[in-house]
Amino acid sequence: MTFFRHPVAITAIVLAATMPSAALAQRSDSYTWKLGLEAGAMAFQTNSQDTKVVPAAGAHLLIMAHRGGLLFGVDEGIGNNEQASGGLVLFNDVRRYQGVLMAFPIAGPVEPYFGVGGGILQVVGPRISPNILDPTDRQTDLAAAQAASSTGFVTALVGVQGRWGRFTVFGQYQATTSPSSDNLLHGATQTLMGGIRIGLGSAREGVTAGGY
Repeated sequence: MTFFRHPVAITAIVLAATMPSAALAQRSDSYTWKLGLEAGAMAFQTNSQDTKVVPAAGAHLLIMAHRGGLLFGVDEGIGNNEQASGGLVLFNDVRRYQGVLMAFPIAGPVEPYFGVGGGILQVVGPRISPNILDPTDRQTDLAAAQAASSTGFVTALVGVQGRWGRFTVFGQYQATTSPSSDNLLHGATQTLMGGIRIGLGSAREGVTAGGY
């Protein structure tokens, strides 16, 4: 968690500094809904496995205001027989549910953006190694694995995007804080994603965004 303390703080400062400028001008995509689809890579560790990089994909909904927005999304790292707890626990995927407060300080064809937020990180469907034969031990171990499969997190992200009408192409890097030591996951989870956002129309009644 120490490693990401400064990036999270820096991003929060940037957000605080840029959000007041929202009142100065309205972007062409202000007050709109956007559906986003992304793909890339996720890097994570477990309590018995070094950093593993797997393909990842996800989707999100971005609700724009003036020069900020609120993003709700889910994405998933797609692994295969990943190991935790000394190989006692096996799983495939890591799933992330999140809400992120976004800032878009510069309006233009190509623009940077920032975000801070939080959510839940989850090992999907943990299972016990077939090497554990005793049914009672398997049941006990499975219950412990399920209890340690989810964790809350704080996250920061930075990205760049280009807008053409209702379509936005973007690329972004994101990192989360580390789980507690008793979780199956260990250390920070990082993603590098690219994708597209599609404007769905106005986010409030009676408002028509310019350019849509």
